[in-house]
Amino acid sequence: MSAHCTGAAGDKRRGVIVVLTAVFLAVLLGFVAFAIDVGVLCLARGEAQNSADAAALAAAMELLDDDQLSGVPDMTDEIASARLNAVEYAARNAVRHAAPVVDANESNDPNGDVVIGYLANPSDQSETMSFADPNQFNAVQVRVRRTAEQNGPVGLFFARIWGIDSADVTAQATAAVLDGVVGFRVPHPSTAAQLLPLALHVDVWNQLLDGTQTTGDQYRYEPETVEVRSGSDGIAELNLYPGAGPTQLPAGNLGTVDIGSPGNSTADLSRQILEGVSADDLAYHGGELRLGDDGTLTLNGDTGLSASIGSDLEAIIGVPRIIPLFDGVPGVGNTAMFHIVGFAGIRIMDVRLTGAMDSKYVIIQPAFVVDDTVITSDDETRSYFIYSGATLVR
Repeated sequence: MSAHCTGAAGDKRRGVIVVLTAVFLAVLLGFVAFAIDVGVLCLARGEAQNSADAAALAAAMELLDDDQLSGVPDMTDEIASARLNAVEYAARNAVRHAAPVVDANESNDPNGDVVIGYLANPSDQSETMSFADPNQFNAVQVRVRRTAEQNGPVGLFFARIWGIDSADVTAQATAAVLDGVVGFRVPHPSTAAQLLPLALHVDVWNQLLDGTQTTGDQYRYEPETVEVRSGSDGIAELNLYPGAGPTQLPAGNLGTVDIGSPGNSTADLSRQILEGVSADDLAYHGGELRLGDDGTLTLNGDTGLSASIGSDLEAIIGVPRIIPLFDGVPGVGNTAMFHIVGFAGIRIMDVRLTGAMDSKYVIIQPAFVVDDTVITSDDETRSYFIYSGATLVR
């Protein structure tokens, strides 16, 4: 009788264990199912963010208006191109195996998928985008959605057991083109700052921009072929190294500046003209060449331009480069000290450094320069037509 009772109790215990095991397995499977669906949503969220990031960056890079170089800004075409890029690049980055459709938002509704405007201080996360002046627009916000209203929600697997078939996923990114360049830092030996060791007086530069001192408009740049030809392109030019005759201007450039070693040789100047300023050059300046808190820096230099660098300058005709701007040069000869107050984007159009002084010239015109080695500041713009390239700011 006792043995019979013990067997019954054991059967009951085994029955309870079987039931508990079934319950635990069901709970475990539920957690596994939940984890799988959460993983799917996290993956979709990451893909949507990649899509929004790529679209915002590609769109922002379109916001460089060549009409600014001629003094008559008109961002109409650039804004239209930015919208097209946002739509195209969003679609190139699939979200759960489907190319997301982004509405171009031609009306620029602040709640739209593609919003273009101006950020005075892109690093300020609380700043509201301004739409007052389209010719100042420098930022693009892109929203990528997988919702019932746009592209359809993301389908789930095991959550269907609880009647949940899908979930919404949304990602947003804002990119801006940053100016306000105050210096340069070369982070890797394989890169270089596109800075020329030639300086221009800031007053002469401003006279070029306002049209009071130019050599006319005798050259045009062909972006399709990256060539400079004779003819007009609506952008005024000046002689960076004044000679005489039709290209004569008040002394705007007095020679070369030493970026790097104070004893830069002609070989150093040649390398910097052809290849840019290296990390080793900037090591002489503590790792970066930057305007101080007062907005200035001082560089040693040499007055005059040697004919030996003429061929180097000819080799970069048509290539966008950067020059320092100065407001004074205490000293003479190799004791000259250039008082640098800013930087400007230019393109060399023609060069002649041989013959009599009155026949020498280095003709330049303003040009956009995108350089990832630049250091920017939101406080004050001390540069012209120079940008760090599109950067994600939100």
